[in-house]
Amino acid sequence: MTKPSTENGGRQGRLPRQRISRLAFLLAGLLIAVTSVSLLFVGYVASRASNRQAISHEERLFRNTLADQKRSIVRGLMSVAVSDDSVAGLVQKFDPVYARKSFKSLWSEFSFSKVVVISADSQILAESFEGYTHIFERSVDETPELRHIVEKARKLFVSNRVRIPGGFGHRSLNGVDPSEFAVMGFARIDGQPAIYGAMPVIPDEYRTALPDGPPTILVSATYLNSAQLKQLNARLNFNSFSFTEGDAKPTDGPYHPVVDSRGRLIGAFTWDWQPFDTTIWPTVIPVVVLLSTALAALAFGIAWRIGQLTRSLQASEEQNRYLALHDSLSGLANRLSFNRELETAISGIREKPIAILHCDLDKFKNVNDSHGHAAGDEVIRTISARLRRIVGELGLVCRVGGDEFMVIYRGPVSKTYLRVLCDAVLDMGRQHVPIEPGLSVSVGISIGVAIAPRDGRTAEALVAASDAALYHAKRNGRGDLAFYGDLPPTRDATPQARQPLEETAAADANGSGTAGETGPVDRRRLAAS
Repeated sequence: MTKPSTENGGRQGRLPRQRISRLAFLLAGLLIAVTSVSLLFVGYVASRASNRQAISHEERLFRNTLADQKRSIVRGLMSVAVSDDSVAGLVQKFDPVYARKSFKSLWSEFSFSKVVVISADSQILAESFEGYTHIFERSVDETPELRHIVEKARKLFVSNRVRIPGGFGHRSLNGVDPSEFAVMGFARIDGQPAIYGAMPVIPDEYRTALPDGPPTILVSATYLNSAQLKQLNARLNFNSFSFTEGDAKPTDGPYHPVVDSRGRLIGAFTWDWQPFDTTIWPTVIPVVVLLSTALAALAFGIAWRIGQLTRSLQASEEQNRYLALHDSLSGLANRLSFNRELETAISGIREKPIAILHCDLDKFKNVNDSHGHAAGDEVIRTISARLRRIVGELGLVCRVGGDEFMVIYRGPVSKTYLRVLCDAVLDMGRQHVPIEPGLSVSVGISIGVAIAPRDGRTAEALVAASDAALYHAKRNGRGDLAFYGDLPPTRDATPQARQPLEETAAADANGSGTAGETGPVDRRRLAAS
């Protein structure tokens, strides 16, 4: 007697140890996985961070260099624009000789590709192309790119203009950033992308003064040609530094688009960058490879187990969802399912009318009282199966109470067709239901029918109408059918105004209840609610 007990105890002792062993292997594998992933993640983060830092550094250097280039254009422009002589020779009275001399100095000292002077009345008085100066007069409106630049420069001048003896001047430029008194940026000038600067012609020693009105604007530009790109890259030292005109597609590396003063894309600067992650991965990868072998063996087992658990949880969820919408005894849809389906059906009654069949077993309470609840359960199961077989695919049969059933019928809703269907249900109710070997009972069914939208356009109205029709069928002797539309207008009985069906029927049998006690109800008002 003791030996089997010992063997059984040994087996029981080995089982926990086996579980602990498997758990240890699992934890070891998990540790390997976490370590491997951590190393990969650290390597990934480090490489991405270093690459982002490298790109960010290069882009910051490029932006600073580009901003400095714009400011250098303005500073070069100031050698002519900020001068009493320029006010006298370009603003107060245009002097072609002075204009040529000034433009020549700008070309020789700063190598501007183009210089333009625009008068207060928006006329281009002179412009230079590299070392050649052309004196003529034409409207700036013929060059939309320049017109927008001039408008911005004039608005900026208004915020800086000060009154001086004899006219107007400009506030002091000492210590002032060029962006506060000049406009700078990119534009397409003469069909070529260029960096430009523009500012008003203003006095420096105030020996002269500006007249009231718009200022004369001096614009200088440098084309983004190979020479200019080479000059920029001399300070940047980027690999494959270039400028692409038009709608250039972004690249994986640095990409710096430029737009004109109206926000239109001109092109983009691009260059190659040297990634830093090439020094990180050779250290991380060998360690990861060594751990991956052990990790791969464990991963399959973990995945298989997770798959099992997932299937089990899914099956459990489906079962819970089914139980939430179905009656556990009969297998029919429950009240929650009935309410949902009825709301859905109501939304389409204009195109597809429906009927509600409200059914109640007549003698079910007697079965429970005489034969017990087990017999009552058998009656419910049998009646449910028969009712579902009669209704078929055209309707949804629901058990909404102890012996109460409701059918949402989507088939033909003519009274003739529904009467045939209900007669089949009534005949089924009269059939005996076996509850145990050699013993059967007959319970009978009463039916109340409401048709949508004739008898109601809302779920509440239809249920109330079918309930009133069922109550009428019960009062007429049970085992009968009543259509809500056939009820007398003042003889309906609403659910709120009557007792439960079984209690009312019992009261009628004892002579203690009459139709007058429930009170007359207008069924038209009920259907409209």
